[in-house]
Amino acid sequence: MRLRAQMLLGTAAISAVVVVTLLGIVAPRLEQSFAALEYGAVRQDLARATNAIRAELAALQGTAEDWGAWDDTVAFVRGQAPDYVEQNLMPWSMENLRLDFMVFYDEAGRRVLARGFDAAEAAIAEVGEPTLSALGRVLESLRAEAIESAAELVDLGGEFALVAFTPILDSEQRGPSAGTVALGRLLTVGSLADLASQVQLPLSIRSLESDVVPPSAGDQLAREGFAVAPLDERVIAGYALWPTRTGAPAVVSFATPRTIFQTGQRTVRVLMASLLAILVATAVGFLLFLRSRILSRTSGLAAEVGKIAASGDRSGRVSVSGQDELADLGRQINGMLRALEASNAALERSEGRYRNLFESSRDPIYITTADGAFVDVNRALLDLFGYAKEELKTLSAASLYARVEDREAFRALIDEKGFVANYPVSLRKKDGTHVECLLTTIAEEAPGGSGRHYQGILRDVTEILRHQERLTYLATHDPLTGLLTRGALDDVLQLEIARAMRNLERLAVFYLDLDRFKAINDTHGHAAGDRLLQDVAQRLRASLRASDAVARLGGDEFVALLPGIDSPRDAEIAAEKVVRALRDAFRIDGEKLDLSVSIGIALCPDDGESPIRLLQRADAAMYSVKGLGRNGWKRCSASDGSPS
Repeated sequence: MRLRAQMLLGTAAISAVVVVTLLGIVAPRLEQSFAALEYGAVRQDLARATNAIRAELAALQGTAEDWGAWDDTVAFVRGQAPDYVEQNLMPWSMENLRLDFMVFYDEAGRRVLARGFDAAEAAIAEVGEPTLSALGRVLESLRAEAIESAAELVDLGGEFALVAFTPILDSEQRGPSAGTVALGRLLTVGSLADLASQVQLPLSIRSLESDVVPPSAGDQLAREGFAVAPLDERVIAGYALWPTRTGAPAVVSFATPRTIFQTGQRTVRVLMASLLAILVATAVGFLLFLRSRILSRTSGLAAEVGKIAASGDRSGRVSVSGQDELADLGRQINGMLRALEASNAALERSEGRYRNLFESSRDPIYITTADGAFVDVNRALLDLFGYAKEELKTLSAASLYARVEDREAFRALIDEKGFVANYPVSLRKKDGTHVECLLTTIAEEAPGGSGRHYQGILRDVTEILRHQERLTYLATHDPLTGLLTRGALDDVLQLEIARAMRNLERLAVFYLDLDRFKAINDTHGHAAGDRLLQDVAQRLRASLRASDAVARLGGDEFVALLPGIDSPRDAEIAAEKVVRALRDAFRIDGEKLDLSVSIGIALCPDDGESPIRLLQRADAAMYSVKGLGRNGWKRCSASDGSPS
């Protein structure tokens, strides 16, 4: 056989082997790779979707804990706060909290109140019986497992809701629990759309009993808790099981276009077509120009590409001459080099924009490793804590915590949920001063698989907290004397009466009125009178115990509460001490002023068990002292309410 025929036969055989290899092995494997990429992307989207639901549940749990750890809520479920609903469960409050219902249970699990909200009408609505029944079953399950606090996805019979259960404790979060409060947010079309917009996925939540899961995904869903299944050539769906305490589990699902798979198919087809074209051109060129042009030009092209690769010069290009396939290959290589250069330039611009945003943010931003080593921080964080960047990178994030237990609690929470929002913590600056902050942090896998990174933002709320404390103080204390106001007195008196009745103790109520204060005020002026009232307040506090409460009702009238009194005689001794303390002359602007006080005494439970009754009887006793010549004390009569 002639050499020309042998070359033709050999070229045809090699070409056939290459075509079979490309179409029978390479192409299917490439398609499998794109299918695997598609599967991984859908799996990540499932994780983002479930993490978003967990974040909503965590935020709802925080709201429930705010309502549960409140003295007013304890009093309400025990039937001691008749105005609780009108003062707190208003339509605007439920709208602001994005709540569709609130249900209160007493310590025995009996429902005290169910409050619903109609978002369309912006009005209070009834809570349906299916919802109450479902909540009751969940609460029974939690109580059976001795679980006091939980955030659940609850099947209400046709629709789902995010529900948080938390025990009702006093403001100090002391037990035992007075009951349970449940806060719920319905997963309506609108709320699901809001949740879907967060993760940019068309989310759906339905019961496993429905036909939401195709048979092809059922086995994987039952085995692994999630499943990914193509619905057809254009759409792929992801499913994740979400256990519920009652009924069948829920299924979180979404369907998304098969962009990766379809792109892969097109890429494989284009790649196969390009390789086949190059194969044909190479075969023809091999036969026609093997000795004259192909080998030398191919060697030159390979040398140029190798030189560009070795130098790393992104602007390098290979030489192109002629109009044949090798010239086309050279142009394609140059096109790829231009694309790589443009991609790298775009990446650098993107990194620059990120760096500018990172550095110019007014909020402190940080990135740390899981063990607390600082990877990067912005200028706002350095300014807040007073460190240089290199100095801060030698420290651990744990060293900035004012309390070690706060760091441990934060680590446990973010390791459990992967995301923490507005976590309150006290941090320490370089100079040792403390700053109160809210941390919002997300845990993500670091690039290159080097472990987890914590990426977060700090919000300095020190001044806000100080302002809130000041406003709280001004709302409950008389601005002139610093004593309790009448409104604060009512609250304290109710609490002290409840404690006295619970502990089988006595509570003494003193009603005090300064004798002839008006004459001093008229003679020496209101400024002197104000200073005199301030001195009186100081002597009252000094003559009573630290556990006693003193309030100014207005003018020259005061009330003192003395809890834990063993006998009526103890109250009389304390009253005599106050009378003696105010008999000593006062000095205002260098002038000596004499003053005395009249005190009426009422005891709980001896003289009454209600705030109004005790104050009325103490007031009556005080006026009896006035009638007997002032400057003394007297206890009211225990029989008819008139002073003895």
